[in-house]
Amino acid sequence: MSVETAMEELVGGDAAADLTELFSCLSVTEGRIAVEDDATLRRSIGNLARIGAFGSSDARRHAHRVAWEIANSLGIFPASIDALYRAIGRGEIDRRFTVPAINVRAIAFQSARGVFSAMKDVEAGAVIFELSRGEIGFTAQRPREYATSIFCAAIAEGHRGPVFLQGDHFQISASRFAEDPVPEVSAVAALISEAVGAGFFNIDVDTSTLVDLSQSSVREQQRPNFELTAILAWHTRDIEPDHVTISLGGEIGEVGEHNSTAEEVQAYLDGVTASMPAEVPGLTKLSIQSGTRHGGNVLADGSFGDMPIDFALIDGLSGTCRNGFGLAGCVQHGASLLPMEKIAQLPEYRCVEVHLAAAFLNVVYETLPAARVRDADEWAKQKFAQEWRADWSEAQFLHHARRYPIGPFKQTWWDEEACHDAVRSGVRTLARSYFSALRVDETRDLVNGIIAHEPVDWIPPADQTDCNDHDEIAIKDLAS
Repeated sequence: MSVETAMEELVGGDAAADLTELFSCLSVTEGRIAVEDDATLRRSIGNLARIGAFGSSDARRHAHRVAWEIANSLGIFPASIDALYRAIGRGEIDRRFTVPAINVRAIAFQSARGVFSAMKDVEAGAVIFELSRGEIGFTAQRPREYATSIFCAAIAEGHRGPVFLQGDHFQISASRFAEDPVPEVSAVAALISEAVGAGFFNIDVDTSTLVDLSQSSVREQQRPNFELTAILAWHTRDIEPDHVTISLGGEIGEVGEHNSTAEEVQAYLDGVTASMPAEVPGLTKLSIQSGTRHGGNVLADGSFGDMPIDFALIDGLSGTCRNGFGLAGCVQHGASLLPMEKIAQLPEYRCVEVHLAAAFLNVVYETLPAARVRDADEWAKQKFAQEWRADWSEAQFLHHARRYPIGPFKQTWWDEEACHDAVRSGVRTLARSYFSALRVDETRDLVNGIIAHEPVDWIPPADQTDCNDHDEIAIKDLAS
C-alpha cells in the first residue's frame, strides 16, 4: 500500500482525530511526502500520534506508515547504534560517555517530546528509546504504536537525524520454556520480527533466565543462555533490512540476583561466538548484574535507599568485553533510581549503556492531577492485592504496582491535556540531568558522523511471524 493510500484511508476511515490541518501542510509526489509548512506540521502531528495509539488496527498501521514517511522526508530515520558501539569497542572514540536507554511508558508522545527537547537543548545524539517485552503488556503499546509516538515526538520537537528504537529485555520465560521450548522461543522470534518491522534496529536478547546454576561448570551453566542467544541473533540477522546491521545485546544474569563474574562473561561470549557463523556480526554489548535491581530499593516511607553498585566490576567486565571480543562494553539495568552522583560515575567506569525507566514514570505520576493518581492507585490496590507482600508498606506496594495502571488508564491520561506541558517540562528537566551526568551532551555531531542516513523503506507487517526453518531445527535440537 502506498503512502497516498494510507493517507486516504486515514481520512476516510474511523480515525480517532482530525487530520485536516496536518495533511494540509503535506504534499505527495511519486510516493514521497514533502513538508510544505513545518510550523503547522509540528503543531498538528500529535493528532497522528493519537491515531497511532487509539485508532483501529488498520488506522494504527496507516498512522505508522505516514509518520515514518514524514520523518524520513525531514531526515529523521530509525537507526542502529551498531556502528557507534563497534567504534567504541575498537577504541576509536576518545571520550567516555554512557548511552541512556529510556523506556517511555506513559503518555508516550508527550514524554518522548520532553526527551527530544532535552536532546536539542544539549545537542545530545546518543540516546535510545526502548520498549521491553513485559512493557508491551502493561503499557498496552505494541512496537508500531510505540514507534509512531516516538517518530511524531521527534517531528514535533524539530529533531533531525537518527532515532534509536530498541527492543529491551526480549526475554525467554523460563517457565514457558520448560513446558515447551519451541513455541516460547518462536514467540520471542516473532516479537523480534514485529519490532524490526516497526523500525527497532536495536534488539536486546535476554535468555539469561535459562542459566542453569545446577551445573558444575560455568560454561555449562551458561550453555542454554548462549545457545539460545545465538539462535535469536541469527534470526535477527536474517530479517534485518538492507544496509542495516542491527545492534544486538546479550545478558548473562538476571538483574537483582548475584553479581556477574569475569568467568561468566568469558564463558557466555565464547559460547555465543562459537555458536554463530564467523561471517555473521555478533553482539555489541552485554548486560550484567552489578548490584542494582529493577525499580530501585524503595523504603517503607517511599524514599529510595542505596543500591551497592560495584563500579570496579563494571569497568573490569567492560574491559573483558572490549579486549577479548570487540564489544563496546557492559550495560547497566535497574539504575534510574540511583542518586545522580552514582549515575555520573558510570562513564568513567566504561559502562556503555544504562537503562532508565522508573524515574521517568514517576515524572508522569507527579504531574497528573491528584484525582487521576488516586484512581490509578485504588485500581492497582484492588487488582493486584495478591502482590502486596506482608512486609511492604503502602508506599512500597504502590511503587511496585504503579506500572500496572498505565495500559488501562492510557487514554484517560493521554486526554488529560492540562498536565501535558508539565509532563514535557518534567521529563525535559530530568533527561537533561541524566544527559549531563552520563556525558552524552554534545554527542550529536559525533553520532551523525558515524550513523549515516540510509533511508529504509517502510516495512509492512510480516505475514510469517514464526522462526525461520533453521531456527526451528536448532530449537528442537536444543530441547532434546
